Amino acid sequence: MTCERRSRVWRSGRIDTSNITLHDVPRLLTEDDTLTWIDLLDPQQDDLRELADAIGIDEHTVEDALTQHERPKAVRFHSYFFITCFTVTDAAQDSDLHRMSIIVLPRAVVTVRLGGNFPVDDVEDAFNDEPALTRWGARALLHTILDTVVDGYFDATTRIDDRVDALESRLFAERHAGPTIAREAFDLHKRISRMRRVALPMREVVTTLLRRVTTEDDQHELLPYYQDLYDHTMRAAEWSESLRDTVESVQDTNLALGDAALNNIMKKLTSWAAIIAVPTLITGWYGQNVPNPGFSTDWGFWLSTALIVGLSVTLYVAFKRRNWL
Repeated sequence: MTCERRSRVWRSGRIDTSNITLHDVPRLLTEDDTLTWIDLLDPQQDDLRELADAIGIDEHTVEDALTQHERPKAVRFHSYFFITCFTVTDAAQDSDLHRMSIIVLPRAVVTVRLGGNFPVDDVEDAFNDEPALTRWGARALLHTILDTVVDGYFDATTRIDDRVDALESRLFAERHAGPTIAREAFDLHKRISRMRRVALPMREVVTTLLRRVTTEDDQHELLPYYQDLYDHTMRAAEWSESLRDTVESVQDTNLALGDAALNNIMKKLTSWAAIIAVPTLITGWYGQNVPNPGFSTDWGFWLSTALIVGLSVTLYVAFKRRNWL
């Protein structure tokens, strides 16, 4: 698989459209008022190692950036910050997750994406539309990237929420719950669980970055931006928690409706069995080969018939009043 590489350079807050090569990166890292963004999509180990040698990235960072299953985290190294998170970008799949690692240097940001259709152009446009952000360098670009990531969480959670609302409506619109609703609720529960596994740790990542912005004197201008990002991250995490509770409630209600439907069926079967037992008992009694009262007489026949009809009607009325039939 070929690695896709994109590079962007801002000089004094304005984007420089000139193309840069990997050999230009070490020089750009030493220039004042310069910000470089390098985006790598599906790199191989040799691709990332070449870049790591050019900008001085630790070997462990290269290994972590290429690992598929890493928990979202933020780690401070000697000369850079390493952040890993997951993106949710595919509108067709509510929980289609792809890993992204972000390496933040004083004058550069490197993003390493393992699959997915992360909107790189939208990040660039949002960053360029905020002149204040472009003046504040790498931490400001990091905020824009993470803000886009969290917005993806909101979009995915909104789609899941719409499906949960539709499922709740169907739950009582149908005569009783069934396996279709159970399967859909189970699928939604899995999707929400996947969202929680990326949204909850993201709170710790943003908290770590917010703490750094708060303690560094030259980054106080970014404090409102990171506080807003923290609020969005908390809302996404809490929303996923709330949806999980809602889906679990739907599953419990689905089981309760199934039990209630079974109880109604059992009551009806029991009621009809009791009604049918009346003529069975009477005809069985008179079917004995012994001279019972009314044996071989007209009045005996009419008496047994009256008993069958009377008792059956009485039982039917009694069960109907109790809503068993």
